[in-house]
Amino acid sequence: MFAVLMLAGLISYLVQGDAVPLVGKDSIPVHSSQFLGQGFSVTDGDTIRMSDGTSVRLVGFNTPEKFEPQCDREATLGNRATDRLRELVSTGKATVSKVACSCKPGTEGTDRCNHGRSCGTLRVDGRDVGQTLIAEGLAVPFICGRNSCPPTPRPWCS
Repeated sequence: MFAVLMLAGLISYLVQGDAVPLVGKDSIPVHSSQFLGQGFSVTDGDTIRMSDGTSVRLVGFNTPEKFEPQCDREATLGNRATDRLRELVSTGKATVSKVACSCKPGTEGTDRCNHGRSCGTLRVDGRDVGQTLIAEGLAVPFICGRNSCPPTPRPWCS
């Protein structure tokens, strides 16, 4: 397990990209050429929505589903992961970085790639939120390849 966490951290570090500073709670203002004047809100434990409507899937981890859970336990944990992500963002200096999605060439930005979502990382006080959620049992590592992802891990109902 430790090796998987280390690998997730290394990959997150390697794909960091250009950092985008964020501040605040619910709608967090962003200052960069890419997201100038925008904020974001937390959709669920591994997705944020920029104020322009761009949905961003956070990479390197997967949280339980709260919208279409496969069991009651997953729904409960999905809500806890969402609440915890909101708490993390509100308690420190947050930065978001856009990264390339692991999709077939020419499909990024379409429903055939990540359900039309962009991909990114979110750090609070320099620490990837995925690592925090994994350490707290509210997420599992989810590492994709260059052009595809393995089946999404959903161990909460088994």
